[in-house]
Amino acid sequence: MEAGANTMTAPVKGLSKQMTTVTFLMGIFMGALDHGIVGPALSSIMAAYGIETSWGVWSFTIYTLLFAVSIPVMGKLSDRFGRKQTFTTGITLFAAGSVLAAFAPSFPLFLLGRAIQAIGTGGIFPITAAQIAMSYPPEKRGRMLGLIGVVFGVGTIMGPIFGGLIIAQAAWRWIFLINVPISIIILALISTLRQTQQLMKKPIDVAGILLLTVTILTLMLGITMKNSMLILVSLVLVPVLVLVEKKAKDPVVQVAYFQKANTLVLLLTSMVSGFVMASATNLLPFFAESVLGMEKGASGFSVTPLAIASMVASLAGGFMVDKIGAKKVLLLGFAISAAGALSLAFMVDSLALFMASLLVLGFGVGIIIGAPLNVMMLGAVDPSQTGTAVGYLSLLRSLGSTMGPALAGLLIVLLPNGFTVLFAISAVASAISIMLVLLFSKAKAQRA
Repeated sequence: MEAGANTMTAPVKGLSKQMTTVTFLMGIFMGALDHGIVGPALSSIMAAYGIETSWGVWSFTIYTLLFAVSIPVMGKLSDRFGRKQTFTTGITLFAAGSVLAAFAPSFPLFLLGRAIQAIGTGGIFPITAAQIAMSYPPEKRGRMLGLIGVVFGVGTIMGPIFGGLIIAQAAWRWIFLINVPISIIILALISTLRQTQQLMKKPIDVAGILLLTVTILTLMLGITMKNSMLILVSLVLVPVLVLVEKKAKDPVVQVAYFQKANTLVLLLTSMVSGFVMASATNLLPFFAESVLGMEKGASGFSVTPLAIASMVASLAGGFMVDKIGAKKVLLLGFAISAAGALSLAFMVDSLALFMASLLVLGFGVGIIIGAPLNVMMLGAVDPSQTGTAVGYLSLLRSLGSTMGPALAGLLIVLLPNGFTVLFAISAVASAISIMLVLLFSKAKAQRA
């Protein structure tokens, strides 16, 4: 029997299960909304602080880096102090960071606000997945986890729209201040939640947290800036981190996840899913402009079919997980993603085919980043490690998402057929993921 298959959090009092789910999903929506709402305000922010574009992009870079760092740490702390407490901390930090970003008198302080926001988000996304998974029985877990993808998709689509409306009608600072009333509502609701949870009463792994933070920062920064020296430093730190964590009483890095075939395969698959998602989607507007001749104003809407298909697929994939099992659904998602990527690479010569290919790719991506991986991971670890396990899935996906655009930009600059090669690589990555999932099944069978 899978570990934790029939183990759930103790009954919740003070706030119904349904309202608890809604409250946690509100955090997902707020985080997704903020991710997209900043884009339309970037030029206004740069003008306000008198900075150039090279510095302006750090509004996003610092957020991505600190979010990646905070994911495993917040996940671990949720197993140590409780999901409610960690989620509350995440929302509070996100609100505080939003206020600082809105009223920062200088750009460095603005970046500090974005950094605090990112750390707070690390206490929202993976904690929500763990909370929902442990609140519902296995036969309903998939469909409920699928709601995360739907809410995230809605927030992602609405972010740029809201951002544009706010910039047109008010000062750019309101794109951050809008987070404050939402945060207050979430905190008011979550304060009524009384929940018991199996906690780990062991010393906090301070050395591990610091070393993990430096390792992730150097790796993500090295990939983002295409700096081979930083990447090398991060790789050198990995064995040091492993040695430190093997001696820790309650390590923030569960080395066993990377030693056992079943969990290692899931982590690698999560990284590939992030790569496929980001490498195939981040430069789609540029593809629409340069290959299909779309106007710049219209090309930004080219990703809409993909986003809508992804939302629908996330919900549908959750239901399918409950009906036919997570492994089959995940295999289906990667197969559909491979088909969509191959179509973009070799078949698109008109706007109609482009939109059709995006629908296919979006449906595959929506399944991949939805419920299946979370369900499979939670079935492979002890229930007391739900926050940690889901956190590492998110971390590896984030790492893959960082690698994707970096490789995409390099291919487009160096090769005349860079887009074809990029989408072909995404298709190959999906095929590799299918093999990894099959290996997971084999490893699981051998363990049994």
